[in-house]
Amino acid sequence: MRTSLTRAAAGVAVAAATVLALAGPAHAAPLTVRAHTTLSIVESRSVIKDGQTAVVAGTLAHGKTGLGGETVYLDRWVGKTLVLVRTGLTNMSGRVAFTVKPGVTSRYELVFKGTATLAPSHSGVVTLKVIA
Repeated sequence: MRTSLTRAAAGVAVAAATVLALAGPAHAAPLTVRAHTTLSIVESRSVIKDGQTAVVAGTLAHGKTGLGGETVYLDRWVGKTLVLVRTGLTNMSGRVAFTVKPGVTSRYELVFKGTATLAPSHSGVVTLKVIA
């Protein structure tokens, strides 16, 4: 019985040490929880002729509330790399729109890098097919 009690006490001591180690020192800054965000994306046309423009737009939101005045990045996929095209600010409803004129078929994504109070998010990908 003594061995069982010793093992149980050792297990409790290890568990307590693990909890304290994960919690960090008492003077550590509290963990900041940022509000979840979503970022949608839509294109005005999926197929355009070379030389024409299209609009890539999206809405940044927290739940059903649009987030105004936030910076959103329009990126284009080049191979396996996201390349910045331009930045824009969301309007009062959380909407942002970019006019693009790709010379070749291109895949676009919107990115919100987050703030001290808002978590980062990114949209899906839209493809603008360019035909001759």
